[in-house]
Amino acid sequence: MKHLKFQELVDEKKVVTITPKYPPYDTCMGIPLAVSEEMVLLHEIVEFHLAGYSVMPIYEVRAVRSKKAERMVEKIFRGEGLMDRVGLEEMPPLGDWPEIFQWFRRAQKFIQVEFFETNEPGFSDEAFAVGKITGMSGRSVAVLNFDPSGSWDSEATVISYDNIKRIRFDTEYIQVFSKYLTKA
Repeated sequence: MKHLKFQELVDEKKVVTITPKYPPYDTCMGIPLAVSEEMVLLHEIVEFHLAGYSVMPIYEVRAVRSKKAERMVEKIFRGEGLMDRVGLEEMPPLGDWPEIFQWFRRAQKFIQVEFFETNEPGFSDEAFAVGKITGMSGRSVAVLNFDPSGSWDSEATVISYDNIKRIRFDTEYIQVFSKYLTKA
């Protein structure tokens, strides 16, 4: 049923604040661009700045808020002329993880995958990998990660689809950093 609520927000181009299901409950703000029964695509907002995109499984969402504070952000975005920049030229498919990762791979996009390292989600085992997709299976994706020093890991990080919390792409961090990486 959550996907129907998200669909209303997509249709109305409403700003939302999303609280994830598991600790540390770090909220994210953005404008939902597309939704399926399983996933939502969000144009993220950080401090009145369009900050890239994220795909989240709907089952990872604890709460969605779209009230007075979010209306104020919309007013500011309209006043600053930013609402015209909301959106994505080509939407990734939101059917299932293999389909999404195939799309990222074909588009040669660097991505950030936030995930839980165990099947018992919680703050203590949150991790992420930032880089390029090097392989996929029916149950997992392999991401060759680069670290903050600009070095590539020697092996890809294999992430189970069941443990994915969020995928981020076209963020400023990824776009700028990727220009200065050595070839992997």
